Amino acid sequence: MNSFKGRLLSGTVIPLMIGLGVAIGGVGVAITADVPEAVAADHPCSPCNPCAAASPCSPCAASPCAANPCAAASPAAACVIPRLAQAQPCAPCAPAQPCAANPCAANPCAANPCAANPCAANPCAANPCAPVESGEPTEAEAEAAYDCIADAMQAAYAKSGHPVAAAYIDWPRYNKVPYRSETHGNRYVNNYANDVAKDYGAFEDAGVMPAGSVVAKNSFGVSAKGQVSLGPLFVMEKMPAGFNPASADWRYTMIMPDGGIYGTTKGASSAKVQFCVACHMGLAEDTDSLLFIPDEYRISP
Repeated sequence: MNSFKGRLLSGTVIPLMIGLGVAIGGVGVAITADVPEAVAADHPCSPCNPCAAASPCSPCAASPCAANPCAAASPAAACVIPRLAQAQPCAPCAPAQPCAANPCAANPCAANPCAANPCAANPCAANPCAPVESGEPTEAEAEAAYDCIADAMQAAYAKSGHPVAAAYIDWPRYNKVPYRSETHGNRYVNNYANDVAKDYGAFEDAGVMPAGSVVAKNSFGVSAKGQVSLGPLFVMEKMPAGFNPASADWRYTMIMPDGGIYGTTKGASSAKVQFCVACHMGLAEDTDSLLFIPDEYRISP
């Protein structure tokens, strides 16, 4: 296996974190589960936000943010990593709108953050929409960020009506903390697998998964200012032999943060998830198309 393939198999990992006035691993974090009446200075709805009503340079009327992402802030919008937010200068007139720095992974202005931007062709590829690498979260911040956004994440995915969207959160998680995956748009991800796929925990020694195995990977983005945003839910289901030899009988489904289904192998919009098949088949031909968690983030079976 060449070095490039090996790097992608494990993904690029960078640690993270958030919380609600608590200390995790010795690091203080402050995350708000709900948008408070008095908006904090580091909140996306603060006067430092060029789309805020009180902003002297409000460009919202002529920007993609015309709907004003602060008008009906979701619980996810309240999840911010204070350390990163405080490290950024308040420059309300700098970008013309809050989507400029990251139009895909951390875009509060679109129901589908990958539908109408440069990431549309392949929302999982390394692209200019990925979270900015400067000021990366710590491991504790990553776990706290996940705790903060988890309820909003589950509610969003549940809108799809897909059975895995409601079930996966009760399955074993095989990573210690969220880790950054280069092969999933540089988002932070978590790996879950159902009971049928219990051998998934053996990682490279797992062998061929039996029919009925399901692996689910949820995701979230983190902007340069520490704002946490929902990412897609990626689902792999091992179907009966003969379902689709071209994908080694795996069915791939991507559920977007608005609850829409981006595509499903041999189902609606199947062509849109063909890049998932190509990536997994090309990089993991010796591991039944499975790409595993980096060693340092694995939970031992």
